[in-house]
Amino acid sequence: MVKGKKGKSKLFAILGICAVILLITSVIITATGDEVEIPTNEMTGEDTQVPLPESVQNYVEEFVEKKGIDSESINNVTEIDFENLPKEVEIENVDNTNLAIYQINYDQPSSSNNKVFVITYSVEKLETQGDLIVSQDKREFLNFGFNGKMNSSGFLKTAVGVESSLEKGYVMIREGSITGLSTNLEVLEGNGNLEIILYKNGEQVQFGNSFIIDSAGIKKDYDIQSKDIVTFEAGDILSLYVKASDGISWKDVTTLLEITG
Repeated sequence: MVKGKKGKSKLFAILGICAVILLITSVIITATGDEVEIPTNEMTGEDTQVPLPESVQNYVEEFVEKKGIDSESINNVTEIDFENLPKEVEIENVDNTNLAIYQINYDQPSSSNNKVFVITYSVEKLETQGDLIVSQDKREFLNFGFNGKMNSSGFLKTAVGVESSLEKGYVMIREGSITGLSTNLEVLEGNGNLEIILYKNGEQVQFGNSFIIDSAGIKKDYDIQSKDIVTFEAGDILSLYVKASDGISWKDVTTLLEITG
């Protein structure tokens, strides 16, 4: 589990992008039986291929291995020029700005010179455009809040102003995970504890924001966790509750719940 506060969530945007999120959506095309041509220098006969970054090479090999090709049988991985596509690959009406095609040559016990092509988004190309928010995961944010003053505990409202409850809240469209929660509120008076509690189908989930209240003023807290720790199914209802110690009064709550599918 990865859990952080006070800015540690920024790690999502920096760590693991180049090494992990290399392929977003991939299509694999298989071709067998043809001789493999490797570009060479006409004068020297030497291989003129530009080596792939190790992170790209490793991820492509891992991807095709999931498709049943043993990584140890791979003898060559190259990036294909869009201006000189192999006959096995036909792409029409596709913007290739962020696409990459990799040719993987491999051997099998029954034959040699087999090859497959992986058509995918390229992180290298996206990075040159300054777009580092790349992931095969779909992240969404559910807005909760409360506009006004409260002298006790209570449920937060949805973005359309409906107060959530054990039975009312956001209904999940597909399965996924709870991966983040952030809260900003103002404490008017009192001392003790204040918690933002997450409910799934009316049952408390062990993930939320918490505050130790010893003074009035603006408070904030944010927490993240890995996927598949707190999960939900399609049709599950998510709601949020503010639990405050006796004597604490608070107002103007803004809470974001991050879900990842």
